[in-house]
Amino acid sequence: MILYHGSSMEIKMPDLNHSRYNLDFGKGFYVTGLINQAEKWAWRRAAMAKLIQNVKGAKPVVSVYELDFSDADLKTLAFDSYTEAWLDFVVQNRGQKKLAASTDYDIIIGNVADDDVAAAVDDYMRLMSKGRMDQEGKQFFLKQLQYSRPNDQYCIASQKAISLLRFIKSYCLGD
Repeated sequence: MILYHGSSMEIKMPDLNHSRYNLDFGKGFYVTGLINQAEKWAWRRAAMAKLIQNVKGAKPVVSVYELDFSDADLKTLAFDSYTEAWLDFVVQNRGQKKLAASTDYDIIIGNVADDDVAAAVDDYMRLMSKGRMDQEGKQFFLKQLQYSRPNDQYCIASQKAISLLRFIKSYCLGD
């Protein structure tokens, strides 16, 4: 399968040591099967590199990989839609500062908490932390997510899984 990663630089060999902890599926190298989504990630990361990290000349770059894990003995977790299990997993990982649930898996596959979904998840987490969220409210949030755009993400969460990624090429997006 062909997967894409959007960043502010070419990444030939991903390094899990440079991953953040509190992402949707925890610490890992994130790729997608959707070119448009990877390009959106690249634009965002290049802008953040310029604004926050003061990296002059940061450009949006999409790196392309091939991944075949069909014959590999990997611990995989896959969410096929926005479910209660997906929401619980994302909330658990986003709330972590260090180790998260993703450390139990080599690859986690599922939907992205993109801008609209992330706002809903953040609202859910805020209400939950104030003790103002019950099962009915949780189901309401999940129902709202059904109307989100289709998307996907693969969190490559172990070095064993990283070693199966084969870099194909990268390309820079125009300004």
